[in-house]
Amino acid sequence: MNNGDMDSRETLLSGCTDAQRIERDIADSLQQYGFGDWTAVARQSGMNNTTRLIETDSGRYALRLYDNHQDRGIVTLEHEMLHYLTSSSFSLKVPEPVRNSTGDTITASSSGKLASLFRYIEGERPLSRHEAHVRSLGRATGMLSASLAQFQSTHAPIYKPYYELDLSYSDWSDENVLALADRSKLRQPEMESVRHLLETRRSMSTFLESVRSLPHQWIHGDLNFSNAVAVEEEIVGVLDFEFCTVDLRAMEPAVVLVDFIHADRSDEERMAYLSHYAVGYGSACKLTRDETDAVPGLMKLRMLDVFLHFAGRRSDELDEVSVWEGQIRHADSVCRWIDSYEPVMKETLRSSLSE
Repeated sequence: MNNGDMDSRETLLSGCTDAQRIERDIADSLQQYGFGDWTAVARQSGMNNTTRLIETDSGRYALRLYDNHQDRGIVTLEHEMLHYLTSSSFSLKVPEPVRNSTGDTITASSSGKLASLFRYIEGERPLSRHEAHVRSLGRATGMLSASLAQFQSTHAPIYKPYYELDLSYSDWSDENVLALADRSKLRQPEMESVRHLLETRRSMSTFLESVRSLPHQWIHGDLNFSNAVAVEEEIVGVLDFEFCTVDLRAMEPAVVLVDFIHADRSDEERMAYLSHYAVGYGSACKLTRDETDAVPGLMKLRMLDVFLHFAGRRSDELDEVSVWEGQIRHADSVCRWIDSYEPVMKETLRSSLSE
């Protein structure tokens, strides 16, 4: 796609495919930045947004279309945090929002789709099996936690803390989750996993009450390998601050740590990568002993949140059944593994994370 000319656009016809609508929203959004010729290159996008690399005569940019919400408040808060980080002593790169022709960093297409344009950060997605990247992402997370400890927003958090799981997903009672599973015609193994995840949620009520007294601060909230940029051995940038909120400080590393518990890894590999990451994080930021001991439980909380988030996407028909099935299997597998290895995990994490 290579044009900045929108004269040929017709109204969005009901017969347009999703791909055609996306291309129209991209062109419509970019028109508001005064580019001449431009080229949009498809890049790997997350589940919540559509991302394109935009190449122009004036440079390279990243365009994000917000698919998961159309809430200006969420984007405004995200951009406020990005401005804070770029103007602070934080040494890693973060997306720098570009102002459109009206001076705003938030753009709306004619269909109402919200978008943001950012200056492109050169690099590649880090690898979760590369030890240097794992340690570097741990250090990057610790550096980010230390920097955000000083952040004070003029806006209230949009998202609730992870431990407010029941409030965040108040519509998703056990009965409603099971009803969705029945409507989705899940197979027996996935149905058993759903029941186990719901049992896990019920069993965590005391734990969730106990962690409320731990240190709180602003966090990224969704930091993982897909939201980081690496050049050679080092993490150089952190992306996608859309889910930033005030939460437990220890929640930030917990979100990342679940990435190391995959079905294709042995127990020894999982523990080794948990240790590598913790060493990196601990080199930049320390947690209290109570925070460190809470991390395995917070990792399970992250998986429950993901499980329910994708239940909502399935209910809204944003995903095929297979997407939710995959999330169910992964969440259940991670929670079961943590239950089995929690004592060993705590000892491993204490050696690097605790003050």
